[in-house]
Amino acid sequence: MDVKLRPLFAMTKEAFCMVIAPEHLLVSVLEWFAREDGAGLLCICGNFSRVLSRLDRCCPAFHVRRAFTAHQLLGILEEAECRLIVLEHDPTLYDDAPDLALPVALACADRARNAPLFLLAPRTDPALRRMARGAHRIVCVEQGEVPARRASLRALLVRDQQTLDWGR
Repeated sequence: MDVKLRPLFAMTKEAFCMVIAPEHLLVSVLEWFAREDGAGLLCICGNFSRVLSRLDRCCPAFHVRRAFTAHQLLGILEEAECRLIVLEHDPTLYDDAPDLALPVALACADRARNAPLFLLAPRTDPALRRMARGAHRIVCVEQGEVPARRASLRALLVRDQQTLDWGR
């Protein structure tokens, strides 16, 4: 699958954009952002990162912050000084405070006025559905052809594919 997000990046100035896609594509997206503007990129992840650990080791340096709670995420968003923010969605941040998902999304939309903000997620979940209400754009790439190195998991991945049910 060859997905080009360059036009997406160009049209998302001052926007909070959610990108829901398979993990291998999210890794490619983050690598592309790092190559384009590594010095001005802030990557925020939660308790566990599925994307950062899989980045190419030759990827240019960029800033990384980690939030262990939704309150910490709000603080990081408030004090962030950068040209581009990539937030890796972690639904466990909202386990103790599910009511903070929408305020976090609104903080992301507010922060996006100064720097584009992309939220990356491999699948939808209840917190992400609440956050979608604050997003300016939502891009969803469905699981298509599985990369060759994961061909043995093809049947499992296709069976576990989730559809978007925003529950509005």
